[in-house]
Amino acid sequence: MLELLEQLFRQVRHYSQTERFDRDRARVYHQSSKHTTMQFDRDAEDIIIEGLIQSGHGFEIVTEERETLSTSDNVQYRIIIDPIDGSTNVARGIMIAAVAMAVLPIDAPVVPEHVQWALVGDLFNGSVYQAERGKGAFRNGLRCQTSHATSLKHSLVGLNLDKRDERVVRNLLTKPPTTSQIRRTGSTAIDCVYVASGTYDAYIDVGDVVTGESFLASASIVLEAGGVVSDHQGNPLRPIQNLTEGYSLVVAGTKELHEAILTKLL
Repeated sequence: MLELLEQLFRQVRHYSQTERFDRDRARVYHQSSKHTTMQFDRDAEDIIIEGLIQSGHGFEIVTEERETLSTSDNVQYRIIIDPIDGSTNVARGIMIAAVAMAVLPIDAPVVPEHVQWALVGDLFNGSVYQAERGKGAFRNGLRCQTSHATSLKHSLVGLNLDKRDERVVRNLLTKPPTTSQIRRTGSTAIDCVYVASGTYDAYIDVGDVVTGESFLASASIVLEAGGVVSDHQGNPLRPIQNLTEGYSLVVAGTKELHEAILTKLL
């Protein structure tokens, strides 16, 4: 299954290197009061769906860009897709974005702990983060290991500031102990897998805004790498019922750092 996911990612990445993709970066496919779908989002999604249909596996396909569909009458798996996580980056010419895919048994709750196979691919540098449940997490074939940081004072933390809870953000930035360094890529999927690889010590996204397709695959990779994932109250993430409901994320490489972050949030 991971070979299939990587093949699909490579196809989308090939598309991202074409003149067609450059033309699509400024084109809107569909726009509503709640969501804008860019043409490149739709094209990337089409590539993935066509590959899933041709694979011969029975998938229920869940993606933010269209209604849920099945590839056959014998559905064994559910796949949650974010064809381009970081669409605003791409549209603005910031070359940081990801393809994120998470596969679960069709009868499993849609939570990171039950993801069977996951892949997050960096669209522009080609790095592949992947995991199979119970078998660890890998980046470009090498095993991932979260960092060993236990305190905010010495940590590099990813923090989403986009329309998030102002009180929480203020506490994180000004209330001692403050974190050593802060980063943000503009792609939740990439920010999360940076925790899996030890690039970040933690990632925080609080405000019940981020939706399931953006974090499901990467959060499962973090868990396989030995990290901790919860909501802003320290609870396991509730099952994903749709791709419109917002979530809060606290992702850390160690339990100690995770608890230190929660202390500042609660």
